[in-house]
Parts: sequence; structure tokens; C-alpha cells
Amino acid sequence: MRDWARLASVLVDHPSAAAPTPVDRDGLLAQQEALAIYLYALSVLAQEESKLTFHAEAYAPLVPRAAAADPAAGPAVAEIGRLLDAARAGNLAPGARASSAGSPTVIEDLRLRPLIRAADPPVQVLVGTLSRATVGAPGSDQDTYRQLLAAIGEGHALLKARASNIRQREVEREIHAQEDRLRRLMLLLAPDPAVGLRPGAAGMVGAVVQP
Repeated sequence: MRDWARLASVLVDHPSAAAPTPVDRDGLLAQQEALAIYLYALSVLAQEESKLTFHAEAYAPLVPRAAAADPAAGPAVAEIGRLLDAARAGNLAPGARASSAGSPTVIEDLRLRPLIRAADPPVQVLVGTLSRATVGAPGSDQDTYRQLLAAIGEGHALLKARASNIRQREVEREIHAQEDRLRRLMLLLAPDPAVGLRPGAAGMVGAVVQP
């Protein structure tokens, strides 16, 4: 799951797919950034003994920016921020994993499973708002980006449906299939030069959820 989430985080951050008008474009970029931040955080939490970084003050401006482009996006971005802040507050104390030895549940999953379930509604909202915003936009990249968004939405819905058994081998195979789907779409999506021109290499993801 870590690799699927990390790849999805990179691919959803595609500024050239945003609307050309300044207000809508800024709002759509905020939605892309919020979704990329969540997916990156998910990749962190999928690892054993993971410690999540989340800078709420850096994330907060995304909420009004997203809402300016689509009223439905603001609450979705806000909810993702609330969930990630709660997940950060749930970082495990040193030695917690050793203390849980013998438990049938991987201790990290006690945080991961409810996060996936709770985050699916706002994730699906952002998948929808971003997809609708690119309808009618010229260029094959927009078509590919919509397919990419659909794949991310379906992949996350799979995680939600399989959250109780997220580490079973069969579920891992299903997630790998979703990752392969993203990789095939990645081959069709031209690299976005705007990403490389940012002041920080990792953009908002780096500012919010990277140590």
C-alpha cells in the first residue's frame, strides 16, 4: 500500500491539468495539493514504526483556496486536515511496537484503518471536483488526468473496503494491481514542468508532511 499511495501522491500533483482562470486555477491547485498531502501521509502511515509529520499551520490556507474554486472542496480539504492532525497526535510512543508483541493486529493498523475509512468521503469529493474541473479542457493530458483521478478514487475505495484485512496477501495483490494501473497511466501523462520550477522540490507535500 505504501508504494501505491506514494505514487498516487506524486501523480495527482499535476498543475498543468488545472483550470486556466486564475481563481479557479489556484483553488484547483489547492485541491491537488491537499490530496497529494493526504496520499503521502498515507504512505508514511503504511510503514511499520512510522511517525507522521503534519504542520497544520502550513496546511490551513488550502481550505479557503480550495473552496474558492468549488464550495464542496473546502469542507473536504478541511476534513482531511483534521484527520491528519489527529493521526499525527496518535504517533506511537517509543517501545509501543515491542509492547504489542503477540497481538494479532499490527499496532500501526489501529491508526491506519480508521484513517482510511474516515478519509474516503473527502478523498472521493476531491477526486470528483478535480475531475469535473477538467471536463472540456483541451488536450489529451486532461483526459489522462481524469483517468488517473478515477483510478486513485477506485484505489482508495478498495483500501476502505479491505481496511480490516489490509495486510492480507490477497489484498496486497489487489493493491499491487491498482499500482500497476497508475504506472500505466503515468506513461501517458507528460511530465509537468511547473513541478520542477517550485522553490521547494517537494512543494506543499514537503512543507506539510515531510520532516
